[in-house]
Amino acid sequence: MSILSRIPSTELGTRFTHYGWFCGVVPVYLGDLEGEAPLVAERNGIPEWVLSLASALFGALVQVAAIVAPGRDIQVPLMVTGPIMPPPGGDR
Repeated sequence: MSILSRIPSTELGTRFTHYGWFCGVVPVYLGDLEGEAPLVAERNGIPEWVLSLASALFGALVQVAAIVAPGRDIQVPLMVTGPIMPPPGGDR
């Protein structure tokens, strides 16, 4: 998504319903928060590789944690910071 293929404004407030952070460092749009696997996409203007890098580092950390503490349940670090308010009239 990000810089070259931005998320259309029609999807902000409909498909993607909240602002948030991944691992506290990558600003993201979130959707389907009540579902089994929420939608996550880096915010417009953020290079796609930033989310990919943070995700890869988190995956490596999970692998190490699984060896050190195999019985622990590790949650995906998504922090919801607020809802995306669609503009009046639905045009963005």
